[in-house]
Amino acid sequence: MLFLSLSACSTIHHAYSTNMFYGEKALRSGYYDEAKQNFEEAYEKNKTPEALMYLAMVDYKTNNLDSAESLVREAEWMGSVNYHYLRVLGYKALILLKKNSDEGLEALDQYVGFYASCDPLMSIQEVRRMAQTSNIDMPLLEKLIEEQVSWFENDVELYWSSGVGYYDARSFFGGSFRFHGGGIFH
Repeated sequence: MLFLSLSACSTIHHAYSTNMFYGEKALRSGYYDEAKQNFEEAYEKNKTPEALMYLAMVDYKTNNLDSAESLVREAEWMGSVNYHYLRVLGYKALILLKKNSDEGLEALDQYVGFYASCDPLMSIQEVRRMAQTSNIDMPLLEKLIEEQVSWFENDVELYWSSGVGYYDARSFFGGSFRFHGGGIFH
């Protein structure tokens, strides 16, 4: 009985991971309908904030901002201790800036504050300047947030796959965050 239970969990996780992989691939290629279908199927299999965040990204890219906002807020509510949280904050800022500049600026400040404690790229200064002056260049901001989030996630994935890198927790490097079991800890 235990074997059957573990097999079912493994199969569900594999299906979830497969849907997330193909969803991300379709999203990067601009195939938004295919991406959305994969992320929806992933979310049906495993209700994670990551799946919701990627659904919000698809809705943002297709200018379905009300749905994107709802999804990103739910993803934020579900999980602030996973390594995709920076992406959630970044897309929340982008979505809200397109909808309402005041709320968007607050969200951008939140993103900058969180990212500043994660060994940010130097481009954080440009994002900080936009937030402080309220002079938002949306195409540039989208590019900078995507670049920053991707670098951050790649650093975390490097640590998970090899045990080395900025977040290895064996040296004085690593900022104020450590990663254990998929969670972010101070």
